[in-house]
Amino acid sequence: MAGLKNLIRLHEWTVDERRRELGVHLRLLSELDQSVADLEAELQREQALAGSGADGMNITFMAYFEQVQKRRKRLQARIRQQEQEIQDARDILGRAYMELKKYEVAQEVRDRKEALEEARREQEALDDVGLQLYRRRQAG
Repeated sequence: MAGLKNLIRLHEWTVDERRRELGVHLRLLSELDQSVADLEAELQREQALAGSGADGMNITFMAYFEQVQKRRKRLQARIRQQEQEIQDARDILGRAYMELKKYEVAQEVRDRKEALEEARREQEALDDVGLQLYRRRQAG
């Protein structure tokens, strides 16, 4: 019986670890999304500056804009990769949770059987006491 409880504790720990790993991936995705938003805000500021400046600003802005496009593509690729890692982490968490549930259900079945057996023994003892009282009354 202790073996099953130890397995449950081990799998609870595993599920907790998988949840933490998923949380890390979700935070990284959030940071990447924030990086994209920051990049877009920076681009808006630079566009406003370039629009108010001389012709020389437009040439430098175009070079800057190309670099922003490259950064945006890299960030989007990292976001797609992170989304895939999140999906993988969710799958792993789901499998770990199902494994935990399997052991928890086995423990519940075992506990239920033990409770039924205990109730049966108690009923037998009560039946014996009742039978003895009946015999005493019949004899006496």
